[in-house]
Amino acid sequence: MNAQKRLVKVVDLIEDHLSKSLYVDQLAESVNWSRWQLQRTFQTRFGYSVAQYYRHRRLSAAAISLIQTEQQILDIALTFGFDNQQSFSRAFSQYFGLAPRRYRIRGELIGLFPRLDPTLFVHSYGDTIMEPVIVTHAAKTLWGMNTRFNAPGSSTPNNMRVLPDLWRRFQIQLDQQQIQQQVFWGVIDSSTANDQLEGLTYWAAFENEKAQPCKGMDRLDIPEQTYACFIHRGPISEIERTLTTIFRDWLPNSEYRHTGGPELELYDERFAFEHPDSVLEYWVPVGKSVE
Repeated sequence: MNAQKRLVKVVDLIEDHLSKSLYVDQLAESVNWSRWQLQRTFQTRFGYSVAQYYRHRRLSAAAISLIQTEQQILDIALTFGFDNQQSFSRAFSQYFGLAPRRYRIRGELIGLFPRLDPTLFVHSYGDTIMEPVIVTHAAKTLWGMNTRFNAPGSSTPNNMRVLPDLWRRFQIQLDQQQIQQQVFWGVIDSSTANDQLEGLTYWAAFENEKAQPCKGMDRLDIPEQTYACFIHRGPISEIERTLTTIFRDWLPNSEYRHTGGPELELYDERFAFEHPDSVLEYWVPVGKSVE
């Protein structure tokens, strides 16, 4: 099953569950992708998250019910996944600019969020086709500091503020403890995130083969894993373009799937922040895809 067919299946399932509960984990399992791969691929292809699309389609279905039926507003709210009329009215007003009762009185179907047709979205690779090196790396013991952040695609992305602050605090700890390192790791753990792409965990860390405790830091064990290793060349501020190419184009069309494990960023002597010749390695945990 190619990427387009998988996304068609996801959209079909969402449409079948507008009046039923549905979670990103269920959608991902239905197309044999990890939860994180589905979220990243959907976001980079269509410009909004799975959760946002599902919510907008449910609100649109609720709007149709308001105009075409005589159901009570509370019944419509409960049908489309809201706990009470107040929360439904708030979400409906934010999206349509009218309260449900006023929308019904107006009597026009306006502002509906259209159903996606993934077959109409044709994407090409970026400026160059990115072909990673597939390697298996032994388990690692890292020591570092971590924080939570909201990813691009969430309603309140804060990665560009939170992550640089973590690296700054991490560098202070290294200086205070006189720890000299040439290689550092950024670790992105999506297992802590919710369906709205909020609450991912990010680590700034270094490898410590002797696993000796470091003051003010926590230990992170990375198991043996196969990775697709990509090279990002250029300023760190342009990393999102590389990630878009990985998750929108390469991964969903490759013979691999994201395992759901942590993604790694490798910073070594080649990394130079905003320099045009800077090099950063981005490691995506993968396994062979199964149809």
